[in-house]
Amino acid sequence: MKNKISLTLLSFLANFVMAGFATQFGMLIEPIANKFSANINEVASIFSLLNGGALAGTIAAFFLIEKIGVKRITLISYVSIALSAAALHFTSSLSVVMIAMTVIGLCGGVGLCIAGTIVVSVWKDKIQSTMLVVQDATFNVAGVIFPMITTYALTNALSWSYSYLAVGIVALATAAIALLTNFDLCESTSATDEAEEKSEWNLGIISGGVGLFLGMLSLYTFLTWAPTFVSQKFTIPFEEAGNIITQYWSAALIGALVSTAIVSRVKIQHFIMGMISLALVITSLIVTTTNLEWIGYLTYGYGFACAALYNAFIAYGVSFVKQASSKNVSYILISGSAGAMFSPAISSMFESIIGLQTVMYAIPVIYALIIMMLIASRRQQASLATG
Repeated sequence: MKNKISLTLLSFLANFVMAGFATQFGMLIEPIANKFSANINEVASIFSLLNGGALAGTIAAFFLIEKIGVKRITLISYVSIALSAAALHFTSSLSVVMIAMTVIGLCGGVGLCIAGTIVVSVWKDKIQSTMLVVQDATFNVAGVIFPMITTYALTNALSWSYSYLAVGIVALATAAIALLTNFDLCESTSATDEAEEKSEWNLGIISGGVGLFLGMLSLYTFLTWAPTFVSQKFTIPFEEAGNIITQYWSAALIGALVSTAIVSRVKIQHFIMGMISLALVITSLIVTTTNLEWIGYLTYGYGFACAALYNAFIAYGVSFVKQASSKNVSYILISGSAGAMFSPAISSMFESIIGLQTVMYAIPVIYALIIMMLIASRRQQASLATG
């Protein structure tokens, strides 16, 4: 049991570290630009390197976890992240910052796959779903803690990099814990023969990946365009409309914590269907309401509904296979990373073609498509069980 706890802690820390770098970048764009006398748009593009690296990391993990081994790739990833965080702190070159952020994204993406692999290897049944949802809560907790460190550093005239250095220290601690941990529970899954490790690829596991892709596509379309949509629709200043994003994230932490309690009591299939249905209803109301006062309350509800969907889709997908492999987990994570990364580009293209109002109307339509797909996958599973 002690070893299970240590492995589970590592899976939580993987999400904690990635969130530490991803959730506070918006606060650091201007300080970084001032530090290196760079254009703000040039600095903002570094965030794309982090996201792109994360997507590349999840793809790399699909092929490498089984070949290198879970423990070895964990040590490599988190030592690399710690060294990159140190480079961010001590460098005087923006090029080094860009390279370091790419490495952090790459290793962080691998780390997210490791986290999912650990949980599906160590825990089974309902507690597996609970642990995966707790990972989302861990991500949101980091999204509160590290921006507070950033705020303290910036208000006390400290370097912008101190918050990232703090994340690097956590990454180094993660590597130390990994070094002292026995990974046999995870490695045994990776060491099975190749034919078995290819595992099952059925409609259920595929629907987990496609559902997460569509879910991230709709969510990040909302986060990208909601302030502009609200500003234009209700003729209010953009700065005031931007509060909708703050409202979303403040509700997400509470939603992740509550979702942990819910998933421990209900089946993951029922949970994810309920949350997607709630997201469908709320986004339908957001894009159709003519009452500005409702927008804030609806956004809080949307943040609550979507808070734990990322890892909930992993839990949902792997529930369709007898023995989930690292490739099953990596596939779903690749799908989610792709949805988040490509959403701004896809939504921008359609915004220029069909207009912002239609793009916003597409969000609840996407949730309706996810629900239809979930129903189809459940019916297939039920028919196979009775057949």
